[in-house]
Amino acid sequence: MADTPSTGGVAARPDALAPPAERGRTTIADKVVDRVAVAATSEVDQVLTARSGWTRLVGRSLPSAHAVVAGKTCKIEIEVAVPWSAPLPTVAAQVRDHVADRVQALTGLAVSRVDVTVADVVHAANDTPRVR
Repeated sequence: MADTPSTGGVAARPDALAPPAERGRTTIADKVVDRVAVAATSEVDQVLTARSGWTRLVGRSLPSAHAVVAGKTCKIEIEVAVPWSAPLPTVAAQVRDHVADRVQALTGLAVSRVDVTVADVVHAANDTPRVR
């Protein structure tokens, strides 16, 4: 009888799966992280969905994100719109923390940095103009 290769005491079955680390590689595209970041940004209370003013002219809406994935880490740039009189540093910090947490939880990528730009401040529709 011919010798068969040893598998370390485990019978080799054709239907047995290899350990997860040996099955292949998972790659997460930049666009996926963009969309996860936008969804996470929309979950922050003071962030508005805006498509007015200059964003309408350039054909974009806010919030928007651009991510760069390098291996198991990513860097994210986010543009948001906030309502008039919102404390901008506080909102930016909330967005930064929430996006980093959600992207890490949903993708497994380490977030090295999140840059937040307040691209638009939106006045409420019911604001009355000042009388001169």
